[in-house]
Amino acid sequence: MGSVLDFLVAQPLVALVAILTVGLALGKIRVLGISLGAAAVLFVALGLSTVDPGIQIPPLLYQLGLAMFVYAIGLTAGAQFFAEFRSRGWRLTLFMVALLATLVGVAYGAVKLLGLNELIGVGMFAGALTSTPGMAAVVEMVEGGTLVDASRSAEPVIGYSLAYPGAVIGSILVAAVGAALLKVNHVEDARKEGLIIAPLQWDGVLIGPGVEGTVAQLPTLAGAEIIATRIVNGPHDHRLAAPTDRLHEGMVLLINGTQEAITTAQRTLGQPAQVTIEGTDLVYKRVTVSNPRVVGRRIEDLDTFSAGFQIARIRRGDADEVPHPDDVLNYSDRVRVVAPPNRMAEVRAFLGDSERSLAAPDLLPFALGLLAGLLLGFIPVPLPGGSVLSLGFGGGPIVAGLILGALHRTGPVTWTMPYHAVHTLSTLGLSLFLAGVGTTAGAGFRKALTDPSSLTVMAAGLFITVVSALISAVVGMLVLRLTWDESMGVAAGATTNPAIISYLNGQTGTELATRGYATVYPTAMIGKIVASQILLLLLI
Repeated sequence: MGSVLDFLVAQPLVALVAILTVGLALGKIRVLGISLGAAAVLFVALGLSTVDPGIQIPPLLYQLGLAMFVYAIGLTAGAQFFAEFRSRGWRLTLFMVALLATLVGVAYGAVKLLGLNELIGVGMFAGALTSTPGMAAVVEMVEGGTLVDASRSAEPVIGYSLAYPGAVIGSILVAAVGAALLKVNHVEDARKEGLIIAPLQWDGVLIGPGVEGTVAQLPTLAGAEIIATRIVNGPHDHRLAAPTDRLHEGMVLLINGTQEAITTAQRTLGQPAQVTIEGTDLVYKRVTVSNPRVVGRRIEDLDTFSAGFQIARIRRGDADEVPHPDDVLNYSDRVRVVAPPNRMAEVRAFLGDSERSLAAPDLLPFALGLLAGLLLGFIPVPLPGGSVLSLGFGGGPIVAGLILGALHRTGPVTWTMPYHAVHTLSTLGLSLFLAGVGTTAGAGFRKALTDPSSLTVMAAGLFITVVSALISAVVGMLVLRLTWDESMGVAAGATTNPAIISYLNGQTGTELATRGYATVYPTAMIGKIVASQILLLLLI
């Protein structure tokens, strides 16, 4: 055993890959429906370095890993964050800011009341909310040497590691017990919130008298989420419906939507019309979006009709959606197009339809955005008393990612990336960071485990986690009028922990928790970085 450890000490690259391999393998194991995922890498690294503190990963590697992770998160969440913010997200954002301020006060009181080591206490706070970037920001401040002795930089990692397991377990317990006590009907709640969409269908509608407008105005005129793709002139005579085509009495359209939406449109616009699509001059086909010249643009701006086709449906994730003119196409979107057969090759070239290009994404925009985020993280923010605050290499990249993810593209530069590519980079970055930061705390963690006060740190962290989840539940349901599942999604978003939202999604089988999680995630991610640094300044 000693020779193996000596080898890993001498070969940090081998040690890194071994930690990643074992950690990612253990992360797949499910116990009571819970798996740690990439978070297991932290505990493998911590355990290995506890046995032999000489096993270390160079700081540059895990700093890069964290920056990649949070930047990728920002890219994926940016568009939804800003879209939600305009409607309901601002309320959840204010709540998250208030929650984090409250938790800073709770943590401050706990550290003082229990007489905990200040740096371990700050790490415990970050661990109680599973804030890896927050812990990293604190370590970065300590390593600067202006606040405390830089040699104590491993202490926040110890507190973080002691509190982290309880944070995952505590959040899940609150969600599970609360759902059982309240007898939550997950599916019915999601249906009421409009998150369970019926399968899309197609049918004909005969425009009645008094209906005026254009094809593009059909959803407003019908009062239903529909889209017309064809004008039917006869049993086998179909042509594409242009957005500018004027509606008139006796016009027959083929429309797409849910059965409820189609029925509403037929009743509002006229009456049902029998339509067949066999033997017509138009065909439909699924095409994958991969052309960088198309990605990041609104459907309305693409003018697909002039290119010889119409988009009937967009498939994102596992569900079809009715397209809207202001919908932005993303890499990996699968769209159902309607076009003449002789133009289908042209349609495929227009949209891309290339799995190969999706598998080899352009990394230059990713590098540019990451660089901008890192530079942003170095900007100092003066605080009263002469102290300064900065977002660091964890906070700067996520802010840049949010902005660029919402922009989609700037001129010829496409900021977004294919779904699988950005999630792979995110997981790789997180794994690198957890492997590196775990090895920095081995010696201190071994000492902490022999100290009975470690149990106090664990209990304090669990207390903060439970308080956070309970406040999210009470305020979410009684003040913000959220469902239980969405309130628990907000609580999971406060932790920004993928293991917790994974549990919620598995248990509820709906997207309610994800909606709450995604809305507050960016605010929580950035807010916890700032909150952790503020707590450090308050305690020292």
